[in-house]
Amino acid sequence: MTSMNNMKRSAQRIFWLITLMFFLILAFMAKLAFIDRQEISSSSYNPRLNYADSSVKRGNIRDSNGDILVESTENGNRKYNRSRMAAHITGYSSKGKTGVEAAENFELQTPHNEVLQRISSIFTGKAIQGNDVVLTVDMDIQSVAGDILGNKKGAVVVIEPSTGRILALQAYPDFDPNTVAENWETLKNDEKSPLVNRATQGLYPPGSTFKVITALTALEYYSDWQEFTYECTGEAVFENKVIHCYNNKEHGTVDMKKAIATSCNCYFAELAKRVGAENIRKKAEDFYFNKEYHFLLAHNISQVALQKKSEENEIVETAIGQGKTLATPLHMAMIASAIANDGIMMKPYIVDHIQYYNGDISKTTVPEKLEQVISIEEANTITDMMISCVSEGTGTAAQIYGVEVAGKTGTAENATGSDHSWFIGFAPAENPKVAIAVMIENANQGGSATPIAGKVLQAALQKYQ
Repeated sequence: MTSMNNMKRSAQRIFWLITLMFFLILAFMAKLAFIDRQEISSSSYNPRLNYADSSVKRGNIRDSNGDILVESTENGNRKYNRSRMAAHITGYSSKGKTGVEAAENFELQTPHNEVLQRISSIFTGKAIQGNDVVLTVDMDIQSVAGDILGNKKGAVVVIEPSTGRILALQAYPDFDPNTVAENWETLKNDEKSPLVNRATQGLYPPGSTFKVITALTALEYYSDWQEFTYECTGEAVFENKVIHCYNNKEHGTVDMKKAIATSCNCYFAELAKRVGAENIRKKAEDFYFNKEYHFLLAHNISQVALQKKSEENEIVETAIGQGKTLATPLHMAMIASAIANDGIMMKPYIVDHIQYYNGDISKTTVPEKLEQVISIEEANTITDMMISCVSEGTGTAAQIYGVEVAGKTGTAENATGSDHSWFIGFAPAENPKVAIAVMIENANQGGSATPIAGKVLQAALQKYQ
């Protein structure tokens, strides 16, 4: 009898285990079908990304003004109307898919009211139309950024600080999305890496633009920062590392405001010793170094390597944006935006909404707060210092007549060539409408980032001030 009862209990356990497994599989399949389908459809690892229903005309990609950047031709190919000017945004749809073509593959290939469209197509002969993707990018600003950047290797990112809306995302070297298939071997073997989106994927030492992070660390963790001054002689020794100011320039007695304006390396190296490695890393991570922020397009995460036991030479190098510190232009624009937005960092986004074949709008992006990375008071304090950088310091080339600009310049040493040039900032300083990051590789051969930033900011303000 006991043996019989044990067998029954065992059978019941097996039954309930199988039932549980069945419902778990059912739930997993439902998740794939209803929740993850768009992500799977857009994933570059999906081998079916290039397989499409030939009866559906792939949707258009439009800019914020409604202008068509990408459309399907009668033979089903994709036509990139702005060619190189928006190449790293739109991506391409031959030899795989990249950019918005990949990220929004599901929407572009999905027809709204498919049954009605198919019935209508029988009588009218009209193609079944996939959904249009409308971007936040303003091609007027994007084109100005592209024209000014010219053939200088680098990137320009323009963001609306209050929302995280990407207004321009320009990078060079670029490519023509219309001829990717024909030029594939040349493009993929090009040592200049034109297929890499330097705005979102390029990782560079941020140089002196990182000093805003070091300064903000001191505002929070060093109570004597307002009294602290440093006598700069143009160079200083920290452990086994010699820190030089640019061209060994002597800045004399500097406080934090003057150190930001003149970009005094020696001041910030000494300040970093006082605030400590762990606090600098913590503040950098508050600003999303070493953290994912889930941007739509392919991107890399900025990096800070400081640890509690980091040696002094590593601390001082990090404080001035060198050493193992790396950042993308997109992320540096986000940092400028957070300061401009009273310390609130917004999630960057590049798709504004989806538009159906009948003109109806769906899935409008709602601006999303990532985090309050600093207080309003700290944002105001560092803004005042950044204003002095542009009004009387190293950033005067970014000045705009009649508009107060806040910014920070940066020169980043490059082990493989000439220094990189950076500028981050926003305007108008008292009521910011646009924020910017400009990075120029090997700037000694191609000019400074600062005047480029001023010209692009001016063009953006003409539309958004």
